Amino acid sequence: MKLRNHASPSIAIDGREITNKGTGIGRYTKNLIINLLELDKSTKYYVLTNGEKINFEKYKNLTVLSSKAMKRGKWEKNFVPQMMRKYKVDLFHNTRSGNTFFQKIDHPYITTVHDLIPLIFQEDFPQKVVDRWKNSLSPYLHGAKHIITISQQTTKDLTRLTGIDKEKISVIHQGIDPLNKRKSNVHAKLVVKENYDIKHPYFLVIGRKQHYKNISALLKAYSLLPDPIKKQYKLVITGKDVENYRNLIKELSLLEYVRTLGYVPDKLLPDLYCGSKLFVFPSLYEGFGLPPLEAMAYGVPVLSSNMNTMKEILGDAAIYFDPKNPHDIAEKMILMLKNDPLCKAMSEKGLKQAEKYSWKKTARQTLQVYDSVLQIKRR
Repeated sequence: MKLRNHASPSIAIDGREITNKGTGIGRYTKNLIINLLELDKSTKYYVLTNGEKINFEKYKNLTVLSSKAMKRGKWEKNFVPQMMRKYKVDLFHNTRSGNTFFQKIDHPYITTVHDLIPLIFQEDFPQKVVDRWKNSLSPYLHGAKHIITISQQTTKDLTRLTGIDKEKISVIHQGIDPLNKRKSNVHAKLVVKENYDIKHPYFLVIGRKQHYKNISALLKAYSLLPDPIKKQYKLVITGKDVENYRNLIKELSLLEYVRTLGYVPDKLLPDLYCGSKLFVFPSLYEGFGLPPLEAMAYGVPVLSSNMNTMKEILGDAAIYFDPKNPHDIAEKMILMLKNDPLCKAMSEKGLKQAEKYSWKKTARQTLQVYDSVLQIKRR
């Protein structure tokens, strides 16, 4: 199908992840759509979902199309092409590449690739998922009109593993949720105490059970801290499936020091961030790594693994450690605790670093990709 050069184009966006709570892709998709609609009143947008209710009623140039009857696979192969034809949509934006790949699509499409974790940490995924990535990723990406990645590291991995021409890729960083407001430390601690019965100062980490999130190394590092520090500063772990670490926590004799909260709703995350002494991010690999940047936006000093992505995103506003060395992690935690001027300096640097990222900027750069693909010149 040829691209149509319209004064008023139409674009469909995959919105299925929006209702998937606690996912970075869901947050990315929701904020991208909202900011696109704020910036661009001339384009007709369609958000395609799998039946979950999404409220964008205030935007007149948006229509939500859904089909809960479609099973996984058929949604992509049948529903998307049907809607593209029915509404004469010019371009489809797959915002969740990695969760699903199209085997064949006859309509122009672009895609956002968030990371390549199933190819780099294959042990964390079922074999059928790994096989789908291996078999479907490269053909799908070669068929795209353009590719968006969320970091330079993802671009490097993509070109290395698929042979995609770098000229076909645009790096567009994620942003900070504009609804997030910095809370006073006193207020935050009260909210955290009321909702989670956490009464002591604490270090905060957000992760999941997958190996690449590296929570095990952080727990081992925390166990190396002197008992007086552990008694004064608890370790709070949030995120889906983190209860799976209970056996290791018990093994390391940390039951009285570590709290696993599971999924925390967005409305409580600001208080959890603001009430923490330090935010620690031990991940071995990320496409972007939004949590430490969010922590910075709340003025929380950040300790991060020294992987390339985090250095790209966080710059000199974090203290870095070797994520494979629990002793190094523990030493950096102690360094921060014993150096108040350093904590204050990193807090101030973090606030400035977070200001560099906004969803409005993400949307504006994405809109430029749409215009380039559709060969549109805006006034």
